[in-house]
Amino acid sequence: MKPTFSLRLRIFNLNCWAIPYLSKHRGDRMKRLGDFLNMESFDLALLEEVWSEQDFQYLRQKLLPTYPAAHYFSSGVIGSGLCVFSKHPIQEFTQHVYTLNGYPYMIHHGDWFCGKAVGLLVLHLSGLVLNVYVTHLHAEYNRQKDIYLTHRVAQAWELAQFIHHTSKKADVVLLCGDLNLHPKDLGCRLLKEWTGLHDAYLETQDFKGSEEGCTMLPENCYVNQRELEPFPFGIRIDYVLYKAVSGFYISCKTLRTTTGRDPHSGTPLSDHEALMATLCVRHIPPQPTPSPTHGLAERSRLVSILKEAWIELDLGVAQARWWTTFAGYVIGLGLLLLALLCALAAGGGVREVAILLWTPSVGLLLGAGAVYIFHMQEAKGLSGARAELQHVLGRAREAQDLGPESQPALLLGQQEGDGTEEQ
Repeated sequence: MKPTFSLRLRIFNLNCWAIPYLSKHRGDRMKRLGDFLNMESFDLALLEEVWSEQDFQYLRQKLLPTYPAAHYFSSGVIGSGLCVFSKHPIQEFTQHVYTLNGYPYMIHHGDWFCGKAVGLLVLHLSGLVLNVYVTHLHAEYNRQKDIYLTHRVAQAWELAQFIHHTSKKADVVLLCGDLNLHPKDLGCRLLKEWTGLHDAYLETQDFKGSEEGCTMLPENCYVNQRELEPFPFGIRIDYVLYKAVSGFYISCKTLRTTTGRDPHSGTPLSDHEALMATLCVRHIPPQPTPSPTHGLAERSRLVSILKEAWIELDLGVAQARWWTTFAGYVIGLGLLLLALLCALAAGGGVREVAILLWTPSVGLLLGAGAVYIFHMQEAKGLSGARAELQHVLGRAREAQDLGPESQPALLLGQQEGDGTEEQ
């Protein structure tokens, strides 16, 4: 590769809020989105909440002249909602569905039925290997009583691990999507620290858009105003994150957001704001090996965040096991009740009452069984993530105890390919 190699990438990301039959003006917004993407001609357009494959097919046909490569990530009952459109050929793609994604009995929230996932695309651009990730984590709904916090932290860790293990051959890593995490939330800090990804909003020297880079704004007519009451400027939960490995340097030259309305027609494209980033990748000469003390503060911060995440997952495991135990007791009582009803029905006398109570008793038993199975699965999923965190935390603490001279070798396997020094 030439020493003067440089590459410019224009990236578009948007949570489209395209729920069939529920999202307002969905068809019109999809049409205007297609027009906008064709006009701007980005290198990559990454979309979330495109829940209908018909909407994806509509966009695919509309964008075909400008974006010849496209893919929709299918998962769950109604799909992941993730899709991507590219000007460049897609060499490979795969996806990973998150182990935990809410509760099936919270039907009004619906996340469990969506199959939230992370999609991966591999592009080869001028000899450079680019790994592109697009994702959408579980929604928050209530910040004061967030019953999904543990699941979102587990998803953030699972996402970080997926990126860590699939990006070892990549020269550049790019992650876009709706993380449903505020910048200082545990899940966001965990993701950034473990992967070494950089936040385009914090890194760019040229930002134009909403106040504080927020991606859900009170002035957007599609936003639930009550949810944003505690946040007068809005919230920032959509991100463009990136990093480069040894031999390359990546920077965000410009970052733009929409501001509650379409850039041309004035009507919003979604209840979220779009992110439009211009990234520049260039080749850099080999860098000197960092001193043994390089990154001690970063590793100390990583240990603190890992411990915080471990505690959160441990609380989640305890709660899941409580529900499993409770459901087990209900199953036992249900079986006793059914046995009693069978005895009463066989003995006559109150046979009619026994038969009348039979159906609700069976329903109770089946419901308790479903709760038991789901929360048992939840406990095992959280336990697996907790075990991974405990192992990584132990290795990081071991590195600290051995001192600066031994840290690079001990942590090599953990941070290989993260490229945090080159940024």
